[in-house]
Amino acid sequence: MLKLFINTGGLGKRLYSLTRDIPKPMIIVKGKPILHHLVDWAKKYEVSEIIMMNGYKAEKIIEYFGNGENFRVSIKHSNEPYPLRSGGPLKYAKNYITGTLAYISGDLICEVDLKKMYDFHIKNNADMTVTLHKSSHLEDSDILQIDEANRIVKFISKYENHVNVGDLANAGLCIMQPRVIDLMEEEVFNLENYLYPKVLEAKLKMMGYITEERIQDIGTLERLAEIERSNFGVVK
Repeated sequence: MLKLFINTGGLGKRLYSLTRDIPKPMIIVKGKPILHHLVDWAKKYEVSEIIMMNGYKAEKIIEYFGNGENFRVSIKHSNEPYPLRSGGPLKYAKNYITGTLAYISGDLICEVDLKKMYDFHIKNNADMTVTLHKSSHLEDSDILQIDEANRIVKFISKYENHVNVGDLANAGLCIMQPRVIDLMEEEVFNLENYLYPKVLEAKLKMMGYITEERIQDIGTLERLAEIERSNFGVVK
């Protein structure tokens, strides 16, 4: 169905006590690396291939996952030559792009139904679909505003004034068509701050997929402790 591109190059400065020797996506949560949980999640939705876009201490990820044979999924590794921020690695990995793709940050715990999201993307003939959720930490979230048809009409960066802009935050998971990659003119850039405004300026169809399903970043020790206390991973 989809190829999944995972941004696995996180340095994890706020978690440096844990990431001194490993990339941020390799932090252990509920007994195994965050990235392992993401691979398990992707397999539920018949993702055809996973491309791990590695950076900091890439060898740790490559050693753990290899070509995916032990995880019963095809895994490829795209290793950035130097830090390309959150968006540059996707452009750098463009040779792996063959059709509709999903992108997710490698520091997320995710239980979003990817098939439902993909169906929403196709039904709306979208160029890009962004997962939105009501954030509990708006102060460090990018906010997106939508119209009555769930089409995204405005992007408000986490660095801008958040007074009366709403509470629908970018969740770090999106689906896009290859034509969106063509908008990436820079080499080193932040995915959201650079690409989202470009998609809107180009008047491509950018949809908001609102969900209450768990999608949670592990950016601080507090959030890490919160997910450890949660029922994530409990068989329902």
